[in-house]
Amino acid sequence: MVPPLPTVRGVGATRVRMPGPGAPDPVLETSGMPATAAEYVAARFPDDAAWFAEQVAAGRVLGDDGVVVTPQTPYAPGLSVWFHRPVPDEGAPAVPLDVLYEDDWLVAVDKPHGLCSTPKGANVRRSVVVAARCQFHNDEIAALHRLDRSTGGVLLLCKNAQDRGDFHRMFQERTVTKTYWAVAGLGDRVGERTVRVESRIRKIQGVLQAFEEPGEVNAVTDVRLVERFADDDGAWGLYEVAPLTGRTHQIRLHMTSLGLPLRGDKLYPEPREDFDVEDPDNPLQLIARSLSFTHPHTGERLRIESRLTPSSHAAWVRHTPGAVR
Repeated sequence: MVPPLPTVRGVGATRVRMPGPGAPDPVLETSGMPATAAEYVAARFPDDAAWFAEQVAAGRVLGDDGVVVTPQTPYAPGLSVWFHRPVPDEGAPAVPLDVLYEDDWLVAVDKPHGLCSTPKGANVRRSVVVAARCQFHNDEIAALHRLDRSTGGVLLLCKNAQDRGDFHRMFQERTVTKTYWAVAGLGDRVGERTVRVESRIRKIQGVLQAFEEPGEVNAVTDVRLVERFADDDGAWGLYEVAPLTGRTHQIRLHMTSLGLPLRGDKLYPEPREDFDVEDPDNPLQLIARSLSFTHPHTGERLRIESRLTPSSHAAWVRHTPGAVR
């Protein structure tokens, strides 16, 4: 569906859809069927009710057909209302993105550590998708996969809405090969031969950490030690990590399960009090090193490689490629 409101500086309009009778919806379960569309939105977002009433009164809220929603617009199952929410980081400076690859369909960028892949919470302008839409003057840009906010490296974006399905299928069918580089301590469970970790990972919305539980395997990761090195903080290993699946926090959790929590990780094995504060001088030592896939439109085999290099670690710098091919 084409939104009736334009994208503004890379930020699209919010859509709220009215559920039908019997739908598992907290507003309907608590208050019953509201009389108007505005009443439903106000009940769903009570903290923003006064602000939303102002937007309705000012004629800034539209329905699917582009007609202005008024305080009297009746509630109708399936109806959507569209509006622009306040941008919490409206004054944030523009984030320049390093382009690793670009063609008529795709653009791959090096996501910096500390930047969200997609708008989330207080990070809207400070997200790769919004930054890319502004940098490339293209409001159709969307992320084809995600990297954790703390992870840097290759992030693949689609330029055109009509092409997203072709590229999403690559990830759904697991025909994209991903490799990461990570710095962690040393242990006796991982050496130069690849070690495979398999488990069932579950992530509950609202809970910070993912966790492993009994059941059918849904997360598989290959890990091998590339090099040992030492600095003022001790002895470390540079690891090549290849996730064969894409569960939330999979690499961080699997490395921790091997007794090798990542250097700079504020969330595993236990959350630190400052886990949500990015530290540019000590970022999470995890980089999405490369993506390899066959381009569904050209048939070309591509390998896109990150240029990020944690300069404090000479071992990492020696192994970081300087070109994309």
